[in-house]
Amino acid sequence: MKSITMKRLALLLVALLITVSLSAWDVGGYLDNTTGLARAPVGTAGAVSLVQSTTVAAWLNHSFGSWNLDAQGNYTYTPTIPVLVDLDRLILSGVFPAEAGGARSLGFQVGRLQFSDTTGYVLNHSLDGLKLDIGWAASSFSAGVGTTALLQKPTSAIVMSRLDVLSLSDGTVLFAPPRLIATVEFQTLGLVAGQDLTLGAVVQEDLRPEAQLTPEFQTAFDPAGGGVMDTQYLSLMLSGGLVQGLFHRTYYTINTGRTLTYRSDADSITGSSYQYTPILGHLAGLELSYFLPQALNSRIRVGGQFSTGDADANDYYDGNTNVLSSAFVPISAGAFSDVFTLQPGNSSHLAISYSLRPLSGIGLDILQTELSSVSYFRSTGGGPVSEGAVDAIAAGAYIGTDIDLKIVAQLFSDLRLVLAGGLFLPNGTVMTAGNENVNYQFTLQGVLRF
Repeated sequence: MKSITMKRLALLLVALLITVSLSAWDVGGYLDNTTGLARAPVGTAGAVSLVQSTTVAAWLNHSFGSWNLDAQGNYTYTPTIPVLVDLDRLILSGVFPAEAGGARSLGFQVGRLQFSDTTGYVLNHSLDGLKLDIGWAASSFSAGVGTTALLQKPTSAIVMSRLDVLSLSDGTVLFAPPRLIATVEFQTLGLVAGQDLTLGAVVQEDLRPEAQLTPEFQTAFDPAGGGVMDTQYLSLMLSGGLVQGLFHRTYYTINTGRTLTYRSDADSITGSSYQYTPILGHLAGLELSYFLPQALNSRIRVGGQFSTGDADANDYYDGNTNVLSSAFVPISAGAFSDVFTLQPGNSSHLAISYSLRPLSGIGLDILQTELSSVSYFRSTGGGPVSEGAVDAIAAGAYIGTDIDLKIVAQLFSDLRLVLAGGLFLPNGTVMTAGNENVNYQFTLQGVLRF
């Protein structure tokens, strides 16, 4: 009898331990579906296509002492890639008091993390690596290092060179081009008149093996060849309030590095040869946000960005033909509008948007609308840009204007619907054949969290 009682007690203890252990884990997920139609100028000469993407994701979060584990994986279906299972993040992090060192906190992260530069327009991508953060009363310092070598190719938006482009169509390549990326950033709050000053640096090194590279001083042109693309970035940003309700973000980045160039060479038997050429590019931008809470929680945004190009380039990727490459080279691609967008590098844009919550006047905060417009230009007045729909030979700075309308309905805390529509009005004189007409994209997105 005593033995049976002890067994029951042991089983009860085990069940209690399992219940306590499971309760310490926070788990969940979401279903995200986007469906629509698009006629977009992206290499298909304006063909109409179905927009279809479905993602099912699961996440978990668990804290133990000063440490925390955060992970999320997903399955995504698209018509072009029916099966794609990926790890979005896997982060082991810890935050510790650091009074002994004169700081307030010391943070540490390791795993698959999100890395970003000071502006967000050079680098904004997940990498496998680690980060260190130190916080003081009115300033902070962070440093990190990561690699792209284990990222799946379809989920990587890091395309910097001709070899990167060629790897996209190579079915034998499963992972993203291997790169090592390091970031450092120092920020001080309220330095002068409530303005925050941020200084950051990013170093990116191409780890592609030498056997895949075109040798320097090779005299014959190889359309499938290319070299390493090593880059460095130094950024300065000032941000904060100007007057009540009006905020700004002003930034500048200088880009250095090297790229392989096929250029004139008097000592070559062909008159040209491959040589590594220095990069010296620039990126600058200004963003203004004006909040009007009394007018249906309205927000007006105005911004502009300029990035240098290379007047002698014959291609956006590794297209320099002279002794200096002056085109700005970002690490990861970004999107400024829905239908058409350009990466920095021989591109500039002017943007304006207006958003409001139309039902906030009756106490409902479930609906938000935003109307935005982005006009795109070529910084050098011509030449190649990141989108092949623009004719590199045709002269003209103005490319076109993208106009987008977005309606977001947060019906419940776990259900969000987004109706988006956009038109791209191109300057037909600078577009390639088939892309001179108006392009569009209309989508309905539903996100259900559980």
